[in-house]
Amino acid sequence: MNTSWLKVVGDVLTSEAVMEPVIAAVLGYGISVYNKNRRFRIIMEITADVVDYIEEHYKEWGIKGNQKMEKFLEIFSREFKKHFGRRPTKEELETAKIRAEALVYRARMNYDIIKKSMIKK
Repeated sequence: MNTSWLKVVGDVLTSEAVMEPVIAAVLGYGISVYNKNRRFRIIMEITADVVDYIEEHYKEWGIKGNQKMEKFLEIFSREFKKHFGRRPTKEELETAKIRAEALVYRARMNYDIIKKSMIKK
């Protein structure tokens, strides 16, 4: 069995002309994935912080209902711009709204659970 063609293929695949672009592409992809995950983590942190801030101060501001979401979007956009140097896109704002509503829902559910357990005692 002649394996010289395997040696030729192996030499071609491991040559600098092939390996450098492959390594560059893999690094580029890795950096892209890292930046996307980093951006997502920052958006989640901003969302959680802004939700907590609004929940802490909405009564003294005299706002409720949809006004709280309007305030959230205002503060979120400002904080997003501080971190990323640009305004959030429509998709990023929509994602932040959904995450904020989910955080508030979970907080209410936890509050209700705690409240019910206190009543049972």
